[in-house]
Amino acid sequence: MSLAFQISHAELLLLLGLLELPRPFALGQGTLPARPALEGALSAAAGSLVARNLLVLPASPESPPTPHAALADMLRTAALADSLLIVASGPPTQLGHISRAGNRFVLHSSPAPDVHRFEALTGADQVTGTMLGMLAPANLREPERQTPLLLSGEALLTAFNALQHNDEHMAVWALEQQGHPTTLARSFVTAIGPQPARYALAAIRHMRQPQPEARGALLIAGRNGGWWAVPASDRDDRLALWPVGGDSLRQRIGELGAWICEAA
Repeated sequence: MSLAFQISHAELLLLLGLLELPRPFALGQGTLPARPALEGALSAAAGSLVARNLLVLPASPESPPTPHAALADMLRTAALADSLLIVASGPPTQLGHISRAGNRFVLHSSPAPDVHRFEALTGADQVTGTMLGMLAPANLREPERQTPLLLSGEALLTAFNALQHNDEHMAVWALEQQGHPTTLARSFVTAIGPQPARYALAAIRHMRQPQPEARGALLIAGRNGGWWAVPASDRDDRLALWPVGGDSLRQRIGELGAWICEAA
């Protein structure tokens, strides 16, 4: 079982301050409440952390409290990450971040508003497995067609929104408008089915270097199968829409995870 900690937002802010760490990417810039409210929240957070043995009070009042060592390591990994994997799902929107700093990996998620969960991951295999767990069921049916459709981002959004409203005719029309035959467009739409889920994936590495590298993909997963959308090429602003099932999804997620984990 992986080591994990669950803390409140105020507790996280307190620990980041004690450890002199920047805000993790997942928190964004954010704003702090007015001083009296902030002081009250941090005081309550300190008491809660002490009660759960996540913060040790010093013997001398001149010394700062000491955060739990394993939790402190996870926070350092999240705050000082050199590589990052982001999975955003919806609707409703949920976010998960996998941070890498050196050979350490940490999953940062939010199971409830103002609640943060940090879980240590052991390496590439667990990174890939964790990402798959955050996505659609891995038993999606494998498609008969293994070649992509090329279409604009606007057309993909139109097709997705149409399927959200059980309008397969509009979804087929959106693909037809990109020059694809009706029979081909209909086979793609039928392979997804109504009311699919949408997942956005982003991978960034060398974040602390002048020129970070980034990759991204969009997964649309329905009851019958999935679409994996990535840029068609550096010279083409269209998306390549690949049909995927359980096995092909594992392969693509594995490639993305391995790219982040290289030389770990």
